[in-house]
Amino acid sequence: MRRRWLGLVVLAPLLLLGGCGKDAKTDATEQPAGKSWVVVTSGSATPSAGPGRATGAPSPFPSGFLPLPSTTPAATPTGSYSCPPVKNQIINGADATAATTSGTVTWYNPATADLVEYRITAISQDAMLGNQRDIGWTVVTPGADCGYMTATIVGLDRNTRYVFSVDAVSSRSDSDGTYAKTVARSQVVKTR
Repeated sequence: MRRRWLGLVVLAPLLLLGGCGKDAKTDATEQPAGKSWVVVTSGSATPSAGPGRATGAPSPFPSGFLPLPSTTPAATPTGSYSCPPVKNQIINGADATAATTSGTVTWYNPATADLVEYRITAISQDAMLGNQRDIGWTVVTPGADCGYMTATIVGLDRNTRYVFSVDAVSSRSDSDGTYAKTVARSQVVKTR
């Protein structure tokens, strides 16, 4: 076994150095020379078409060191403080209370122009064998003014723990369709 390996170790470098029977010199001379990939062109300096620095209207606000002159224009507020901003991608809390076979959910409505409707559902948190009963969706039309909205979900099971979820359905500005996303979720509440 050792002699076989020794023979392969000696034979392999000879095959590699020999080029497997081809003559390396004839291969190199058969290929024609191509164009050089380095292109050198002499050029000339040309002036730029416009000014070399930025131009524009002067700012109405003075610049320099403090104190600023008394003629500084005052800032004017825009927007409204009646509707606090709603942060994207954060599920805000919903308040929920449960009765015997129903639950009441309260959530914040930002009253944006793209809101179409709200869909509220109750999700059972009690594990049971087999399929769980589907509560379905309760559809609520958003109010025109921002503020808190309340909806009641009926048809719940007695003595069961639920989480209430609020999905906002909005129209897409870039197409004709709509999309829904969860905007509020409650803590676990238990029916009586």
